[in-house]
Amino acid sequence: MLPAVATALFLLAVLVVPLALAALVCVIAHRRVRREPRRLSNAYWLLAAALLAGNAVSMLGFTGANPVLGVAVVVAVLSPLLAVVFAVFLILNGAVMLRRERVSLGNSLSLLTGLLIIGLLVAGVPVLLGGSLPVRALWLACALAAVVLAFQFAAFLGYSQLYRRLVRDRPADWVVVLGAGLHGSEVPPLLASRIRTGMTECARRGARLLVLSGGQGPDEQLSEAEAMSRWAARHGADPGVLRTETASRNTEQNLRFSDTLVRAEGTPGPGLIVTSNYHVFRAASLARRLGVDAQAVGAPTAGYYWPSAVLREYVAILREHRAANAALLLVLALAPPIVLLLVGT
Repeated sequence: MLPAVATALFLLAVLVVPLALAALVCVIAHRRVRREPRRLSNAYWLLAAALLAGNAVSMLGFTGANPVLGVAVVVAVLSPLLAVVFAVFLILNGAVMLRRERVSLGNSLSLLTGLLIIGLLVAGVPVLLGGSLPVRALWLACALAAVVLAFQFAAFLGYSQLYRRLVRDRPADWVVVLGAGLHGSEVPPLLASRIRTGMTECARRGARLLVLSGGQGPDEQLSEAEAMSRWAARHGADPGVLRTETASRNTEQNLRFSDTLVRAEGTPGPGLIVTSNYHVFRAASLARRLGVDAQAVGAPTAGYYWPSAVLREYVAILREHRAANAALLLVLALAPPIVLLLVGT
């Protein structure tokens, strides 16, 4: 009797519980994504669900090992090579970026990130071969911080791409196009791309209003919204659906003021935010934080501009959650070097 009970408990522990846990996490992840796709934490729930589902598949005998974990191990083994390739790409892109755009910290992010990665890898060779214990601990802390940030960046980038697919066909009662600066009184290509996408989405989703949002900067001859409205009318937009929001100075005000404008014309349904493709998820996340019922879509952007712009968005996401990210780095990047120092001494 006792061996049978022990066998049953063993099967329960190694088979039923992991399968039940995998099913539970998959259901939670699915519900979270469907109910509110604008949360970056969904990326980590989906990853956990994928790992547990992969484990369940391997336990049931469909595969020899967890396929998701296998991919993760391959990526980890190849990470030094992947880091070099990524760094070289960023450096080349940064050179193109600075040649075509004005020199600024934001436009230099891809170049600086690539140089930092190469610097960290090159410094690791002499440090690991002959560096003192404190120097090794310092390098380990920097390397672990880089790994944590790289993982978070991959999660941000991957979920941002998934988010665009999740909301691609959601209904919209109104559409707001975010301003992006003028050249005097002229609409530049980046902003024209946003307006064109806004007009297309407004027609495709049957929205009743197309809001052009943007105030007037110190070097602009009129408000961004007025210039955008004129551009849209010249390119076939129905003047009857166009609305202008001319007071905003940043994305938060774009969303707040546009939401107020739309509500003044009646009880609105869900909205749609149109911005550049690199800015989609942060705009959607900000709308969620402000309580604005709107998803976001992206307009095409020049390929050379995208890497630095995405890095800039990622840095902004880190800054918005600075306390949680600082705590994560303290635990994952500083704890192992401290243990190394304590053990080594």
